[in-house]
Amino acid sequence: MDIKIDSLIPFDSLKTNIGHVFSVVEKNGKAVLLKDNKPAYIVLKYDENSLADTGIGTQEMPNYTLHEAMRIVLSEAENKTMHAAELADEIYKRKLYLKKDGNKAEYTQIRARCGHYPDMFEALPGNLIRLKDKV
Repeated sequence: MDIKIDSLIPFDSLKTNIGHVFSVVEKNGKAVLLKDNKPAYIVLKYDENSLADTGIGTQEMPNYTLHEAMRIVLSEAENKTMHAAELADEIYKRKLYLKKDGNKAEYTQIRARCGHYPDMFEALPGNLIRLKDKV
């Protein structure tokens, strides 16, 4: 990232002359706020195209399918067994799988996936899901 010298601004300018800070951002596309003469913050002008290029503001989506995420979590669980809701929570907490809308898979979706992969998972009474040994 190349930074023009006039983009370097003391942090205190936020309190004393915020208009100057934003005029620098408008002019140069960014401003670097200095604390103790060292860069502390970068203020960027919003540009959708440049954000996509740098990866800023984009959330990296998990690369696992739901059944792969289930296999990963269950392989680490005691007896390779978990309640479907607990499994859904752990998959979401670890961001192994997210639905297209960014939400977690519901326990009903976890339970249904067992039926699609009977060689991999076993649905037990009480909404428990077990990873089969041969997986």
